[in-house]
Amino acid sequence: MTKIGYYMRTSTYLQNTERQEEKVEKGWKLYQDKGVSGRTNFADRPMGKKLLTDVVMGLLDEVKVIHLDRLGRNTEDVLKTIRTLHESKVSIHIIKQGIHTLVDGNENATTKLLVTILTSISEMEYNLHRERIMEGIRIAQAKGSFKGRKKGSTESIEAWSQKPNVQKVKTLLEKGVSVRKIREIMGVSNNFCYKVKDMLLVQAK
Repeated sequence: MTKIGYYMRTSTYLQNTERQEEKVEKGWKLYQDKGVSGRTNFADRPMGKKLLTDVVMGLLDEVKVIHLDRLGRNTEDVLKTIRTLHESKVSIHIIKQGIHTLVDGNENATTKLLVTILTSISEMEYNLHRERIMEGIRIAQAKGSFKGRKKGSTESIEAWSQKPNVQKVKTLLEKGVSVRKIREIMGVSNNFCYKVKDMLLVQAK
């Protein structure tokens, strides 16, 4: 018998959950986070954390959500949650879209497309965020209020750039390997990859 968990999330305690609850069937294990923002990392939510623990313990075969946005609205964190579940061979069933992310333990073509789109959105979000930061720095520099590195920081950019992980990511980027592939190979975050990428851009100037 397939062990199914059903995850529900509402942003406020007053938000109506009937639309999500009507999908629950007998025998499913319910995980419900109330009053939790979609921007909160899945692993930092009380029931999200409980669900991930149950997945690692082998208590679930499939996780159902009514919409993908119930997992979150932070693209990178949603990707991380999907990969965590897939590592334990747990499929995600997105009910409204009729998507099962794993078929016989393997990602299907639809899932690969979904992950590719989410990865692209994540990279776009990062680039937009970085542009805002750089614009803020330029404005602060013009006003003479930009202070650079945080007080108390002892590691120089030069020392950081020589770290083994940084060097490995740098080599992969120089070979034209995509950020998504580097994340899979190295187990590092988007931000880490783009920090190394920024370093390469600075060095190229």
